[in-house]
Amino acid sequence: MNQKDFIDQLINWEKFDASANASERMNGVTNEIVLFEVELWQKQLELLAPLDHKNIRAEIDSWDIGIPSQDELNFKNVAQTYSKLVNYKIRISSWLSDAKAWKDTCDSAMKFIEELAMGAFSGSVAEKKANALLVVQPFAHLKVETSRLENYLDKLHSTIVFSATQLDLLLKERQSRAKLNLKLQNAGDGHD
Repeated sequence: MNQKDFIDQLINWEKFDASANASERMNGVTNEIVLFEVELWQKQLELLAPLDHKNIRAEIDSWDIGIPSQDELNFKNVAQTYSKLVNYKIRISSWLSDAKAWKDTCDSAMKFIEELAMGAFSGSVAEKKANALLVVQPFAHLKVETSRLENYLDKLHSTIVFSATQLDLLLKERQSRAKLNLKLQNAGDGHD
C-alpha cells in the first residue's frame, strides 16, 4: 500500500485501518517513518478551516463595537447595537474554535513527532533532542502564530462581552429612571 492511500485511510473514518503499514512500523523508527509522520500531521492541518490573520484583523477593524451614547439610547439603537454585538461574538467564537483546533493540532504534532524523531537519530541525548526539535520547527512557528491570533480574539471577545454588559446596564438605568419618573408623575397627579 502506498503512503497516499494510507494517509487517505487515516482521515476517512469508513476506510480507517490501524493495521495498514503495521509491518513497516514494526521495523522501528527510521527517517522515512518520521517524514511520513510529518506528512500525516500536515494532512491533519490541511483538514482544518484556514485562518488568514490579516483578513480576520481587517474584518474586525471594520466593526463598530461601541455602544450608543446616553442621548442615542433608544430602543432601535439598542436593538441594532445588541444585534451587532451578538453577531460579532458568534463570529469571534467561531474563529476562536478554529484557532484552538490549529494550536491543539500543532501542539500534538510537535509532541508526537519530537518523541518519534529522537529514535531516528544517533548521538547523545542532547543531539537527538536538538535534531528532533529541528524536525518539528515549522509546527512550532505555526503554533506561535496561531496562539497570537487566539490571544487577540480572546481579548476582543472579552471586550465585546463587556460592551454588551455596559449596554444592558445603560438600558436598565434608563428603564429605572423611566419607572421612577412615571411613579413621580402619578404621585403628582394624585395630589392635584
